[in-house]
Amino acid sequence: MEVNKTTTLKTYFRYFIIKLSLLLFLAVTIPFLTLLIASNNGLVTRANQSEIQAKELKSTMMIAPDITKVVVPTSCKYIILDKSFNELYSNMKSTKDKSRAITFAKGEELGHNGNSQYLLVIRENEYCVIQYFIGSQYTNQWFAKHFPAPDILTGIVIIIGSILVFVIMTSKFSRKLAAQLNPLLTATGEISSQNLNFEIQQSSIKEFNDIVISFADMRDKLKSSLEKQWKAEQAQKEQISALAHDLKTPLTMIQGNADLLADTVLDKEQRLYTQYISESSEQMKLYIQILIDISKAITGYELKKEDVYFPDFWTHILLQIDMLCKSKNIVLSVTQNDLPEHLVIDKITMERAITNIVANATDYAPSNTTLYVELKVISNSLIIIFTDCGSGFTKEGLKHALDKFYMDDQSRGSKLHFGMGLFIVDSIVKQHGGKLLLENSDKTHGAQVTMSIPLKS
Repeated sequence: MEVNKTTTLKTYFRYFIIKLSLLLFLAVTIPFLTLLIASNNGLVTRANQSEIQAKELKSTMMIAPDITKVVVPTSCKYIILDKSFNELYSNMKSTKDKSRAITFAKGEELGHNGNSQYLLVIRENEYCVIQYFIGSQYTNQWFAKHFPAPDILTGIVIIIGSILVFVIMTSKFSRKLAAQLNPLLTATGEISSQNLNFEIQQSSIKEFNDIVISFADMRDKLKSSLEKQWKAEQAQKEQISALAHDLKTPLTMIQGNADLLADTVLDKEQRLYTQYISESSEQMKLYIQILIDISKAITGYELKKEDVYFPDFWTHILLQIDMLCKSKNIVLSVTQNDLPEHLVIDKITMERAITNIVANATDYAPSNTTLYVELKVISNSLIIIFTDCGSGFTKEGLKHALDKFYMDDQSRGSKLHFGMGLFIVDSIVKQHGGKLLLENSDKTHGAQVTMSIPLKS
């Protein structure tokens, strides 16, 4: 894998902090500069301008013969009171502002009133209270009516701008970081899905790229190791299959000669030896068939699927499993609803799968008990449930019963099963696109095996 120029994770974060700090600085500075420019161009007043104007107005009102004729700045309001604190004239529109101005003239405590401030002008026959505001104000009345005060608006813009900068920058940074992590996530995903033929991508962050390179090295070594293992296993499977078939010929000759000997005149001892030969050859046939089944189950059966008229097939199956049950003194109870008319299956392997399940159940269930078989159709799948009255699967059995050579409890099963029954069944069902579920029945407390086969293949 060609490695291009990379940067360290520390540098990557440093660039992010610098960019974020710069943009936050701009988010704070630009609104302040805007307020300053607006103030220099007369669009808003300075923060203390209203106070200066109010103090100048106070001096004028103290000597003016008629206060109502004094030119009052737009940033100031006033109210004229007689000596009994009754209103004579005011340009204040708010009743609350008038009330507070009268309270101030009486010398009472006003309490907090935002940015509003008051000045008292004492004249010969009247009082005048001037109201002014601390903080910038709009010189345009429309802006003053529809927008917050310039200082407040500037603060709002700074807060919103800072939040937007932080959200946008962190979002962009997280996306870039995720993009740099993508080669790692892709590599781990491909390896976990057992695909070792994927192309290793490159990250521009040094630390991530070092891990990617390690993944590439691990992939190559793992691929080489698995290929060797696969070839060895494939060769072993082929050898087992070939050996199993090769053993059939001498075994057939042994069996044939034993049968010929049995037809001749033999004494009691010779007949006993001939019987031993026949029984041992039959047992060897079973061993050879198991070897063949292992090979087929691992490599996959060559299915010959066909459209089967299911009621006839099921009737044939019931006869087979009923014979198995009777041979073990077990009662067969069948419940079936809405049998499908047709099913695309390999009849031979499917019959093998079902009889294997029943054989396994009858071996593990006590005599004079019942084997329950329920058949139904759910969501375009044929469901066959086999429930026995045995002691059920152990916890380990539920985990490993589908593994080859696993025997849950050897003391209860036939020593000739070798733990291959459910492994072979699972292999056949999977090749039909179905599933095999193992559990313990709440009703009988025995083992329950559920076979699910799709109706449409």
